[in-house]
Amino acid sequence: MSKSKFKISINTGDTFTDTIRQDEHGSFFYQKVLSNGSLRGKIIKFLDSKTLQITENWRLKKDVIKGYSFQILQQEHPITKITEYDIENQILSLHQSLPSSILKKEGLNFSITAHEEAPLLAARLMTQTCIDQKLPSVAIKLGSTKGTNALLEKRGTRTAFFVTKGFRDLLQIGTQQRPDIFALNIQKSKPLPDEIIEINERISAKGEVLMPLTLPDDALLNSLKSAGIDSVAIALLNAYKNPQHEQILSKHLQEKGFKYISVSTELSALMKFLPRAQTSVVDAYLAPILHHYLQNISESVESLQVMSSAGSLVSVASFRAKDSLLSGPAGGVMGAGNIAEASGYSQIIGFDMGGTSTDVARYASKPDYHHDLQVGDAHVFSPAIHIETVAAGGGSFCYFDGFQLCVGPESAGAFPGPACYGAGGGLTITDINLLLGRLDDTQFGIPIDKEASLKKLDELLQKMYQATSKKSNSTEILTGFLQIANERMASAIQKISLYRGYNPSEYALVGFGGAGGLHACQVAQKLNIQTVLIPKEAGLLSAYGISQAKLERFAEKQILRHLTEEDDSFLEKAFKEISQKAKNQLMDDGLEASQIEIREELLLLRLTGQESTLEIQKANYQTMKMDFKQQYEKIYGYYPEKRKIEIASIQVWVREKSSIEIKNIQQSISHYNPTPHHYQDAFVDEAW
Repeated sequence: MSKSKFKISINTGDTFTDTIRQDEHGSFFYQKVLSNGSLRGKIIKFLDSKTLQITENWRLKKDVIKGYSFQILQQEHPITKITEYDIENQILSLHQSLPSSILKKEGLNFSITAHEEAPLLAARLMTQTCIDQKLPSVAIKLGSTKGTNALLEKRGTRTAFFVTKGFRDLLQIGTQQRPDIFALNIQKSKPLPDEIIEINERISAKGEVLMPLTLPDDALLNSLKSAGIDSVAIALLNAYKNPQHEQILSKHLQEKGFKYISVSTELSALMKFLPRAQTSVVDAYLAPILHHYLQNISESVESLQVMSSAGSLVSVASFRAKDSLLSGPAGGVMGAGNIAEASGYSQIIGFDMGGTSTDVARYASKPDYHHDLQVGDAHVFSPAIHIETVAAGGGSFCYFDGFQLCVGPESAGAFPGPACYGAGGGLTITDINLLLGRLDDTQFGIPIDKEASLKKLDELLQKMYQATSKKSNSTEILTGFLQIANERMASAIQKISLYRGYNPSEYALVGFGGAGGLHACQVAQKLNIQTVLIPKEAGLLSAYGISQAKLERFAEKQILRHLTEEDDSFLEKAFKEISQKAKNQLMDDGLEASQIEIREELLLLRLTGQESTLEIQKANYQTMKMDFKQQYEKIYGYYPEKRKIEIASIQVWVREKSSIEIKNIQQSISHYNPTPHHYQDAFVDEAW
């Protein structure tokens, strides 16, 4: 990473892709592009049928967009290409003439694209590289919602699931929990695998082979291949005690030509059959999509590292799809924590409001972590920063369902985007803020059409009138949408604070993301939070957090024995074993042993007979016992003294050492009195 000329950190969200480039002096440069891999601009004047005068905010230093496809939004015309761009005069020349019907119109918005992934477009802009040129020496750190979106929208690959005979319905039965306990007609979601194959084999709870493994025959495997299935998941009963059958089956499938194979014990070696099965299925379901996406990017750059859900980096070679589901939001949490500590705050709540959703997390000198991650209907057993997500973002649709006002969960995304983006989108939170004067349309990176927002609002008011026969006050309706969104976001913060024994009023709120600063103060008021921090370049904080992340590895080992004073030598040996395993993984990624350090050693403790565990730092017996008791009392309110403490498992994190001190995006807190550039009417605190 350090040898590359350009170091670029990228977070690809649902709407925007945020990019930060760091130079050799530690200074930062910023860029935003749409996540569908396009740029937007506005036509000021048609000089002729092939020549346009435009306005844009692309930050180009030379003409690097020659050869890009050009499309006027919401207008029918043959897609043409750009032949030249005069940056100084903002004159755009096209290969083909535009229809005469379009030439008569004014103020049209347009889109250009190189038909590359958004991170590559961002890298080209950051390095000022033309489409017909190879990128220079570039090292990219990448966070992305690619896997999350595919999982939520059920757009993964066709997958087969191999499971011990008798457990065909394991995923369908699940935990038997009912999401809506009062529903009479329960609608269960369809399991992710397209095919479920039962395997004749059985291993006992002690790891003994009770029934030898019978491999699937060629006819069955050929039928899977013919059906377009190239990705498989394997989860066999009690494999955590003896993974022999899973390993043999995996090798057999690999020899038969299956490219993507997710083995449960390679992803998590702990007990609990269902979580292992669910994790292997999610990994297989997403692996081909993410592999193809990352391969497209890595082929064009010198180095590519991917952000994990745990807030650390992994190499492309070591990357597993299951670890990517919160990569972008995790970058935001790490960035918020970094900024807060530089500003003198160690206890914060990260409030990341983006285009599609809002992500919140508690950070007290370090993030909260958990290992049972749920995304949509899917469960994944993987280390991740504890982030609560609510479907309320700048692009969340605002509508009337015939009875009440609603916000989300559907979003306008990068295309068409909010109504004000001028591409035919619906009314969103961004439009609401714009119409209430809380957004300055001169500060957007893309052209804004306020009239389009007003038109969608008028359509909404007309629909409400038809349903209720009452005329509504437009300002009250607009503020009503804001209140709905703010309540939902405040509720999400309560889940990661109050519901877990932490008082949010004792924390500072760090508002970031494209819309975080618009809502942070009102959300803070609802929670009695007294301090709000808005970082410089708040809309790019997730990319900044990714820029500060390091290569890390995580290893774990199941223990299942009581915590006693005689455990010191046993624990030292166990920790040494898994630490070396994690270090070896980093050395496989190219690090030297001298470049690796242990970040954290943890024990997952619980009272005997319980299932849930608490994370405790490795220490001597008395300290660990006291730490466990204090945490237990804080969460549950009392501590049963006579119960024994059990070590469920141990965990270790290792990471690359810092070679240099990286310059902070916000060096210090400055107090100044800026001169206003212009004024506009805004609705704040119930008044214009």
